[in-house]
Amino acid sequence: MNRRIICLLALLLAITQSGCKKFLDVKPLDKLSGNAFFQSKKDVESNLWDNYGLLRDKLGSCPFLPNAGDVRSGMMAESPEEKGRDYVHYVSQNDLTTFINKRGDDQLYHWRELTLWQGFYKVIQASNNLYYEVGAKEIKDITKTDIKRYQAEAVFLRCLTYWLMIRVWGDVPYYTDAYHQEALPRENMVTIAKNCLDDLTKVKDDLPWSYTDPAYVGVRASKGALFALIMELDLWNAGFDKANAKTYYQQAVDIGTELVNSGQYELLPLSQYRQLFQGRTKESLFEIAQNSNYKEVIMYNTFSDLVLHYPYKRPVSTHQWSYAYYRASFLSMLFPSGQPDARVQYWFDENMLADDGDFQYLKFVNIYAITDQEDYNPDGDVIIFRYADGILMLAEALSELGRDDEAIIQLNKIRSRALANPYAGAGGDALKDAIFAERARELMGEGHYYFDLVRTRRIFNAKWAYYPLTQLQFDQGGWTWPLDPSVQNQNPYVQLNTYWTK
Repeated sequence: MNRRIICLLALLLAITQSGCKKFLDVKPLDKLSGNAFFQSKKDVESNLWDNYGLLRDKLGSCPFLPNAGDVRSGMMAESPEEKGRDYVHYVSQNDLTTFINKRGDDQLYHWRELTLWQGFYKVIQASNNLYYEVGAKEIKDITKTDIKRYQAEAVFLRCLTYWLMIRVWGDVPYYTDAYHQEALPRENMVTIAKNCLDDLTKVKDDLPWSYTDPAYVGVRASKGALFALIMELDLWNAGFDKANAKTYYQQAVDIGTELVNSGQYELLPLSQYRQLFQGRTKESLFEIAQNSNYKEVIMYNTFSDLVLHYPYKRPVSTHQWSYAYYRASFLSMLFPSGQPDARVQYWFDENMLADDGDFQYLKFVNIYAITDQEDYNPDGDVIIFRYADGILMLAEALSELGRDDEAIIQLNKIRSRALANPYAGAGGDALKDAIFAERARELMGEGHYYFDLVRTRRIFNAKWAYYPLTQLQFDQGGWTWPLDPSVQNQNPYVQLNTYWTK
């Protein structure tokens, strides 16, 4: 009997170890093995660019940001004239089970990637390895200052990746050691965010505000990008760790104030907004470059595909209508008739309130969409963080601490850039709603809105969410995305998001 038990335990151990190896087999390229590769500064630079590329690969594996961050709010709808974008219908109604079952095997958009986190763990593993290697061995032509900067970039990439994951799936496995080999259960997302905040704070002074090399501007981690990530994590945790909310808001205020007072970034005139999405501007904090000339286009650009038609999408025979539109009720609330706002002029046309396929959203239009006769989408850079976002997060944190006058000053910076009337309303909840609405206006289409609904709990309010969740649905994880069952095969300790297994 004892021998049988021992054999059974050995078999289970072998199975578990096999699962660990699958889960942790995330080294992106053979050359990323530190002992063989990290020999010079050129090697480290090459490795870092590869790590940023891994993040780009995951975010570009499917239309990740627009669907998770914008379509899911319900404030977008499928146009009645066009077919083939039924995912707008399912995602906006939070019918993700039907969506994945129906479209998961899509060979064009690869929707199943929204239920898989392996690509993100490639970024984490590579970042952990880089952090370890540059600190553990002597590398020629690399200074102590270089080492600190490279390690800070690794910490930024790791924490950015965890931030992206917890917003989508909630709790996830968490580790920071190099060449990790142990399968882990899911860690509480609040704890993960706290750990990331600690790690980012330790290295925040090791990154430059910007880079002299224009090839690095916006696309490599800077102090501004790191500050924005700290603020995002603070505001996220403030929504889920209510007992410590004031502490998070205060840190967001401290960091946001330092960001604003630095004078290193600026708001571009709205008339130059196309330059913002062409990339590498003074407003950009962190972005992912796209360039169709070099076939460097990720799947994010399908957001533009949803909301453009001829003449911004060609040929006319196949692009007479947009595939989706923003609901007129939502836009009328954000942009009330008779109140000046230059974003209406620049980002919409006369069919702004069409509620059908005549609608267009022109924010991301650039030269590729209006001169090429082929079926191209705009290829502007994917903006993850920009200065306007940082200012609005500072305004939000100030308002949550009751510092209304200071919050209004920050809010009106964004409104002034948009040539809109300054906010002159009441403080308290009215001001908080005004700041939230300003984020909705300013960051529309950039992948923030749904996550703002979740962390502020406006996901319960039909004014802000067309298909609001109930408290019970929220508590059961209805705000998360489902996980593909295959993650359990690769890690036996992982439990699926139970809301989606009913």
